[in-house]
Amino acid sequence: MNRPPHELEIGKHILDVEARRDRSGRLAVYKLPSGDGGGTFEVAGINDKYHPEASARIADLIARKKFVQAEEEATEHILKVTDVAGGWARTPSTEAVLRDTAFNRGTTGCARILQMALDVEVDGKVGPMTLAALQRAEREPRAFLLRFREARQAYELKVAPPVGKRVKFWKGLVSRWDNTTKFANTLV
Repeated sequence: MNRPPHELEIGKHILDVEARRDRSGRLAVYKLPSGDGGGTFEVAGINDKYHPEASARIADLIARKKFVQAEEEATEHILKVTDVAGGWARTPSTEAVLRDTAFNRGTTGCARILQMALDVEVDGKVGPMTLAALQRAEREPRAFLLRFREARQAYELKVAPPVGKRVKFWKGLVSRWDNTTKFANTLV
């Protein structure tokens, strides 16, 4: 699929946030620890539980040392599964945070975080009211990106607080949110 350059840049950013790489910097298959909840392995966040065909195809490309094609396929898969959330945005900076959030928390989780950032009814369904509020917010992109970053953290604290086993993931999540916000600011 032919995608605009900014979408490919966003997809590559998400891939780089998610990816494990070998010593040569090539995309690698990561065996998930037992109890992870995402299956047995993943490649750039594309796991065999939720994305069995894509993860198997990309892992096969890596096994056959077709690293460039594996990167391209992983990027396209990430974009494909985040197209709905990406379609809500009118600006590349907003699209970046929405796609990253949708890949990390699913479309409904992304919708809820967006609604929290916009201070509209949080129902997980993006309709005319949410889209109108987003269009207004995008007029001040840096302020919106900051509110969205804060909403990501508030959502996470509400639905999956960092207790028990989740404590070890908190630092990585915070880093992800900060890095994605910084990246999105480069697209303003």
